[in-house]
Order: sequence, then C-alpha cells, then structure tokens
Amino acid sequence: MSKWKGYLGIVLLLLSWLALYWITGSRTPWNHFGASDDKNGVSVYLGDIQTQNYDRMGFTRAVVHYAEKEQGWIVGTERGELFLFDNEGQQRWKRSLGIGKLVSLQLTHDGALALVGEVSPEGRLYAVNVHTGDIVWEYKSADFVGSDAAQRSYPSVVHIVIDKNDNVYANAYRFLVRKDGSRGYNGRMVAIGKQGKLLWQFPKNEVMDSWINWCDVSDANGRAVLSTSSYDYHEDMKYRDTMYFMDKNTGELLNSVSLPPVEPFDNTVMRGSPNFSADGKYLSASASDGRGFLFDEKGKMLWSRFLSKPAQVDGAWLNASGRDGYVTPYGVLFTTINTFNRENWQLPTPVEHPSSNSIFMFNIDGTFRYQYQAEATMEELAFSADKLVACAIGRNVRTHNYKAHGALVLDLASGKQQNFFATEGPCQAIAISPDGSLVAGVEAPALTPQGKIIGAYRLHIWKNEGGGEK
Repeated sequence: MSKWKGYLGIVLLLLSWLALYWITGSRTPWNHFGASDDKNGVSVYLGDIQTQNYDRMGFTRAVVHYAEKEQGWIVGTERGELFLFDNEGQQRWKRSLGIGKLVSLQLTHDGALALVGEVSPEGRLYAVNVHTGDIVWEYKSADFVGSDAAQRSYPSVVHIVIDKNDNVYANAYRFLVRKDGSRGYNGRMVAIGKQGKLLWQFPKNEVMDSWINWCDVSDANGRAVLSTSSYDYHEDMKYRDTMYFMDKNTGELLNSVSLPPVEPFDNTVMRGSPNFSADGKYLSASASDGRGFLFDEKGKMLWSRFLSKPAQVDGAWLNASGRDGYVTPYGVLFTTINTFNRENWQLPTPVEHPSSNSIFMFNIDGTFRYQYQAEATMEELAFSADKLVACAIGRNVRTHNYKAHGALVLDLASGKQQNFFATEGPCQAIAISPDGSLVAGVEAPALTPQGKIIGAYRLHIWKNEGGGEK
C-alpha cells in the first residue's frame, strides 16, 4: 500500500507541475530561469523577491552590463545572485554571492572581470571571472566604514569605476543613527589594483562623516573625484564640501570644492555625478536642487544652469531633482527625476514640475540644445559606442502612469526617440551593447495603491532594430 501511495504522490506532483506550467507560462518549475519569447526579444524570470509599494522611496534594485567578450549579459539581483546570460536569455552560469543585495557593477576593459558591489552586513566588493563566475578576489567594505548589524547599519559599495589599467575605484558608505538620535554617515573611497592589491583609501586615517554616492576617474588628467550627498546636513560636519579631488595614483587630496546651496536647500547634493569628459578637460555634474554644472578638471565652475528651479506651490517647495551629468560627443547631458515635496518626500505634490523626468542637452559653451521629457523617471542611463543612450524608465510616483514603464532609446545627436520597449512593471536597470543593436533591462514588480501587483522580477533582452546602423 505504501508503494502505491508513493506512486500516487509522484503523479500528483507531476500534475501540479503541469498545472503550474499552464498558469505561469515561462515560470516552469523544472527550468526556473528559462527564457521566454518577448516582443522584439526574450525575457528571463529572475526569481521571487519582496514586492515593494509603488510609491516607496528606495525601490527594488538590479544591475546589468553587456559582456562583449562573452556575447552576453552580466546581471546582479536583490537576491545576491550574479548571472551570465547569453543573447538568447540562456543561463551560462550563476553565482550566489551572499545574503546581500547587489547594487553596483562594472567590467574591466578586457572583459575578464566583473566588479560587483553589495549592501550587506559586510558590504563586499567582489572581482568575478566573467567567463566562469569564479570569485577572483574580494574585500569587505565593513573594514573601511564599519558595520552595525544591531541597527541594520549595513555598509554598501554604491559605485564602481575603473581606469585604463583596470584599477578599481569604489565608494563605500553606511547610514547610522547616533546615540543622541541624530543621523549620520560613514564614507570612504578605495582604490584597488586589478590583481586585488589595495592601492589607497581616502581619507587615509578616518572615515568621512558624509554620504558619498558617486565617483569618477580620469586617465587624461590623473585625477579621481567623489561627490557628497548628505541630506542630513550639520554645521559640525568635517567633510562638508561638495566635491573632493584626489591624485588617482596615490589618493592624495589635491583640492575640494564647496558649491553654495540655493533656497530652500541647506547644502548642495550630488547623487549620480560628477563625471569627467573623455579628454579629461571637463567635469559635468547635476545637483538635487535642480542645477546642472560644467567644471574644468580641477572643479572650477565654467557655467551652471537651472534644469528644474525649485518653486513654491501652496506653501510647499517643489522641484524635480537633478541626478546625472555626462559630457558626450554631442554636448553636456543632464537628467532630472520625479517631482518631490521638499518638506516631506513621501507626500504627493499638487502638480508636476515641467522639467521633471527629463534629459537636457547643452552645447559645451552652455547654450541649450534640447529637452526630452519621459512619462516617468529615468532610473539609469547606458551609452552605446556611437550615438545612442538607453534609459530605464521606472515609476512616476505622482501620476501613476503604469504604461510609462520600459526601456527608452534616444539618438543623442537629435534628442529624438529611436525606440521604446514597454515593460509591465517599472524598469530599474539598463544596459546596451556597444553597437546599439541589443538592449537589456531589468523589470521589478510593484504593488499599486489599489492593491494590484504589476510586473515581475525579470531580465529583458531586446533587439534594437536599426541600433547597429552607422
């Protein structure tokens, strides 16, 4: 009898699998990460994650980068998993890196290593062999900025860049609550050689009492730069300047720049910039107060423009925060994101700022070229080797336009839309192949105010028709 019960159990299991197949389509239990046909490409389910409220600050993350040598895509997830998928969405390898969320990613110029940063109790920085998925070396950012698991004050490797010799430059920070209830930050920038040797750290003998979200490096001028982004600003902070410039070879501080804030802000905050031009002569940056800047290599301001000037509406200060700044062959590019209430970012705003969710392009002399306004925030940008920029279009927390989600491809020269690939949930990460013929994005699920779950955690790989044309 027990034998027949065993057979019956197997039959019931098979029937349940078949039922799951018909209900979920591509999410088959025997091929959990199998690819399915998508419009203009394929999609790959990346696993179950916590579904966040649509309006939540600090939304679902992912990282993706094209691995040209492997003709595939490196993808990192909130589950701490790193994948290599080929262009058809088939998994080449998978590596579980730990219990943290993967939040930053960069590849060496030769395509051999993927540099991956996580937020976790240890906040590790990994160098992973792109071909095999093996870990080559790793560092704990907790050794540089500390960790406090009791307060969930976890270190995070928030941004990674490399120079021509594939030396790695990374920003690490963690948020903390002091004994008196005030909030603060521990931050540090580290430089590591391709083989895993620690080259320098800034500051050398202490942590910065500021949030450092972004950094860049230039081979042409020999400088590294980091920017501060502390929303909780205190007069007694030691590292109060907006940008710090170091010798990229030694970590020696060369100079720092303080940018006066504009009303109603207490300090100038940079989140997704600054970035050097390819020739090292210029530095482009955008501030959360809605300003865009162009500096010389030492941080001397050449000009600034209001992309989104803060305005008072019904007694509340509204603005669309500036985030990205890049110097491209077609001009100086800036982005803005959603409209926010300065006093309480969680409260809805009565109107949208006319400069929200936009790309702005200026000539190098500061003259305006064009504005492209999307229907929702541009979560991330990725550039092809020629004239295309791919944009991950996520949420519009003010209009709740769920049809806005997807991957947008623009022609940098004209500012015109070249393509758009829609996703059900918000698109949170983006990458593009060097020739522009392929675009990949990671979609996240979201819980709407009406209680409906839209989208899923999945990688999309789209064929960008015409993207490879010269």
